[in-house]
Amino acid sequence: MNLGFPLYIYYLVLFILILILSKFIFSRYIQFARNFNLTNTPNQRSVHSGKVFTGGGIVIATVLLVAVVVLDSLDFVEFTQISPLIGTSILIAAVGFYDDFNEINAFQKYIILTFLVLMTAYSSYLTEEYEGIITNLHGFLGFYEIGFIPGFLFSTFVYLSIMNSINLMDGIDGYLSIFSIFFFISFLFNNSINGFYTLNTMSVVFIASFIIYIKYNFSKRKKLFIGDAGSLFIGFWIAYFLITYITTSSSYDLATVFSIKLENFPVLAISMINIPVLDTLRVMLVRILKKKSPFSADRNHLHHIILDRGISHINAGLLLSFLNWFNCIIIFLLEQSFNSKYLTIIYISLSLFWFGFFEYLKRR
Repeated sequence: MNLGFPLYIYYLVLFILILILSKFIFSRYIQFARNFNLTNTPNQRSVHSGKVFTGGGIVIATVLLVAVVVLDSLDFVEFTQISPLIGTSILIAAVGFYDDFNEINAFQKYIILTFLVLMTAYSSYLTEEYEGIITNLHGFLGFYEIGFIPGFLFSTFVYLSIMNSINLMDGIDGYLSIFSIFFFISFLFNNSINGFYTLNTMSVVFIASFIIYIKYNFSKRKKLFIGDAGSLFIGFWIAYFLITYITTSSSYDLATVFSIKLENFPVLAISMINIPVLDTLRVMLVRILKKKSPFSADRNHLHHIILDRGISHINAGLLLSFLNWFNCIIIFLLEQSFNSKYLTIIYISLSLFWFGFFEYLKRR
């Protein structure tokens, strides 16, 4: 593709424009939230005191929607192909926004989210695009083509699991934002190699939006939480990016550049969100062992453990994000020496180590 100018110029200009757009919409939302008292009331699990504006994730969803409408005319971005996913993500943000102020029952909420994800996967089947659905594992643990129905069900499980894990991260200031910025920067770097111009564009939109959100998240007078509107919305897109990373034929280009075995892509993908996934599995297991519902709320998450050691919100977010990418880099460096079976064993062993470490840290 020849734009007539370096591609990084396009990304830089887009980044600046999204910063401006995000600042404008966030400032208007703060006024709107103040007028309609859209605040979060702290409870026994909260790490803040006093009422705080919430539902800020709807702003990030709005910024993406504006960007899609404006940029869809460009020849090298193909938002039409993922329009069902864009529509679903907006509906997910709306469900999260409603939950931020009305506290939908957890079971009912995930029934709604499951329905939305299933309908999106089904629309992908009808168009025969299979966009956002895992249908090929490239030899991971001996699996190649898995067919639409198994892929349909497995992909739905992946979406819901990752959305839940990302949602559970949003317990302290800055953590979700810092993690998301790291995640989409890494994807922007990877995708610059294999021409994912649509995903690159979305990565820039998310990075710029979260940078502006951090300003409000740490503000004293205009403090804002992203809420379920944001955590579920961004969790959906993180899941889609990872599924695309695993299944797309363009992964062959990335595999060639870095000499990555195609069968190891699923392990690399899950390692990119290993700390949120580990935290979700850890707290659910501990709850089950205590004969509690795995979906019951508590203060047993990794960010709570770190905060209780006297570390600030911003440093806790940075620490967990760096730890996540430290693990990812280890898997990446070992990838060339092992097949998917042994790399999976290494990944599980690494996760068990951190599981034990944080349980030890909690009990000290």
